[in-house]
Amino acid sequence: MNAFRRSCALRILMMGLLLPAASLSCFASLGRAPTAFPAAGTSAVRANPGAAGYTVNSSVLDNGTTVREYVGADGVVFAVSWNGPFLPDLRTLLGDHFATLTSEAARRPKAGHSQLHIERPEVTIESTGHMRAYAGRAWINARLPAGFNTQDIE
Repeated sequence: MNAFRRSCALRILMMGLLLPAASLSCFASLGRAPTAFPAAGTSAVRANPGAAGYTVNSSVLDNGTTVREYVGADGVVFAVSWNGPFLPDLRTLLGDHFATLTSEAARRPKAGHSQLHIERPEVTIESTGHMRAYAGRAWINARLPAGFNTQDIE
């Protein structure tokens, strides 16, 4: 792939990640305390409170996208997930780890704009989708509760 095409592919990928982020709001942030979403509906479900030691807060945003935040016993979000017709505000949702997403996406122009898997010692980020069907999840490896299976992140 020549440099021009690689540059165009990178721009398309970044637009796909950043434009929805500029137009939609959510306030949870990976590695921080959970906060309220401007959502059509919100619920909190305690997942096996004695054994698991975490809570899952699920919100359906006004645009139809479901965002879940996994909150540890210490009150800090250790994982997030999203699924729906629009990307949530990934800059806010991923917090300090958004830079990891953008830098890895920039390093892999051939990765395309439909799927990205980033595995770093501090964080894992998975994002996939196309127009009107986006899904992803991210977690901070050091903050996962003992015995937590990342396959349980919906």
